[in-house]
Amino acid sequence: MKTQRKLSILFVAIISIAFITLITMVAFSFYTLGSRQAEQKANLTTELVRDGLTAHMMNGIMENREFFLNKIEHIKNIDELWITRSKSVIKQYGDGLRNELPRDSIDKDVLKNGKTYRKLYESTDSVKLRFTVPYIATASGSTNCMSCHDAREGEILGTISMIFDVTDLRNDSIVAISYIALIAILVLILVLIVLNKSLRPIWELFNSINSVMGFANNGDYSKRILIDQKHDESKQVANWINSFLNKLENTLDGIQANAEEFLISYKHIQNDPLLDAERVIVQMADIYRFKKTIEFDTDKATVYERIAMIFKKHLNLDNFSFFESNSNTGEVTCVYGKDKKAVLNENIKKRALRTQHCVASNQFEDICQLKDNKNSHYLCIPYNIGEDFDLFVHFSFDNAELLKSTKKLLPKIENYIDAAKPELISKNLTEILRLSSTTDQLTGLYNRKFLDEFIEKATSQTLRNSGNYGILMLDIDFFKSVNDTYGHDVGDLVIEVLSESILKCIREADIAFRYGGEEFLIMLYNCDYDSIDFIANKIRITFANEEIKTNRGDTFHKTVSIGYSNFPIDNKSMWSCIKFADIALYKAKQTGRNRVIKFSPIMLNNEEQQAYSS
Repeated sequence: MKTQRKLSILFVAIISIAFITLITMVAFSFYTLGSRQAEQKANLTTELVRDGLTAHMMNGIMENREFFLNKIEHIKNIDELWITRSKSVIKQYGDGLRNELPRDSIDKDVLKNGKTYRKLYESTDSVKLRFTVPYIATASGSTNCMSCHDAREGEILGTISMIFDVTDLRNDSIVAISYIALIAILVLILVLIVLNKSLRPIWELFNSINSVMGFANNGDYSKRILIDQKHDESKQVANWINSFLNKLENTLDGIQANAEEFLISYKHIQNDPLLDAERVIVQMADIYRFKKTIEFDTDKATVYERIAMIFKKHLNLDNFSFFESNSNTGEVTCVYGKDKKAVLNENIKKRALRTQHCVASNQFEDICQLKDNKNSHYLCIPYNIGEDFDLFVHFSFDNAELLKSTKKLLPKIENYIDAAKPELISKNLTEILRLSSTTDQLTGLYNRKFLDEFIEKATSQTLRNSGNYGILMLDIDFFKSVNDTYGHDVGDLVIEVLSESILKCIREADIAFRYGGEEFLIMLYNCDYDSIDFIANKIRITFANEEIKTNRGDTFHKTVSIGYSNFPIDNKSMWSCIKFADIALYKAKQTGRNRVIKFSPIMLNNEEQQAYSS
């Protein structure tokens, strides 16, 4: 409203200044025009008097000039009229009549210098014009002054003076200016009315924008600008802003919904959803970077080191330990902390696992503490990582304030632990594989025996966690010819080169098996079809580019055919998906080898298709 008032005052001031300027110019114009008209009339009258006196002189009736002058003097608006004689005329013809003598210094000056004198005398009641012109002797034209006067051409013979009443001209000007002023005022009022009517939608739009932006500044993006249906421009602007606010609000709602999906412990902290969205995006970006980093870590210990670094540098936490509890044996082991020999109180494990909630010292006494721990404030948080083990995060504090501040960070702690779960599960399975000694001696890949153990655990775990595995079945093209041509040593070398190509192309979370002979099986953890196809082709191209040396010293290249399926998308049974990948591999062999084929139900026979559909 303040801006509207200021702009209204500015518009009125500008128009008022223009109005005053216009009236001043009009008044000046009328004044100048009136003066010119009065001078023209006076000049015309003096010429009439001069020509009349000349005619009287030439006709010899100069003695009748007083009657003539009286008649002229009685013309409207002529207050006084008189003539004066110069010294040469007085010398030749005498003093003349009583009104033919110089009356004032003006007459004397004009007789002396021969210049016309004109001046307006204004008062509140009247306006008078004094006009005095010289009578100059001339011999040109039809009038020859020297025929009657003893004078030289150009000599001043006298003056003609009069006083004009131009009050009516001033009055007429005042009336005209008054009418103009009245019309201008009416136009001004009309302009202000039209201007106000034209600008009102803009004021209303501005006020509505101001109100809506005020709510938005306080975190409320639900308000919308009122739309004036009669004003297209303001309607368009309002629609644009409302559309932007709708997009913004929907985007913020989408971010909130996605945050609730991706961040396990998401909750609003800011009153402003935009600031809250910024916080969530930053947190999700941090978690994403953390997750991408730990994908390439070699073991669980490295992952725990990463989590500890996050706690220390990002969350400013210290004096904490991580404990693993084996689900099968019940053994609890400290996997990170200052004292790796620390032992967790047995009560915490039972209570935390039972309640699946953190246990704090300000809730229960002596229920969650490490042996020989002198700190009286502590916090234990249980996390179920998978079927094989649970993780406990234990904090110790010097005072209750640190305990309270740490409990506020529990959502962030839980989000990082949740992000690390897949890698902890994968790396834990990897460690189990290493400990099982179920690897192929030639390639170093896991063998068929471990595959049987792995599938049993991975199937239920994957289904429970809503994960998936891309299953690749590989077979070296024309492998028998290698053995027949170069011998089994070279054949073994080809198998080793393929296994190396596989390991170059898959991630730490993925698992490769030597399925048997020249066949290989690869499990790609949490991969969509595009990623599966990309990795499969990467393996195929990498292997095809490898040079294989024979015992004779010459080299050759081999190719590999690959079929793949997706568990549990293609089937809830992992063994069935392995079979489907094998069927796709057979299709790759049939269609020319050295290619990647995705499993499709049309590859099955009628009986198998019916079973697949059911």
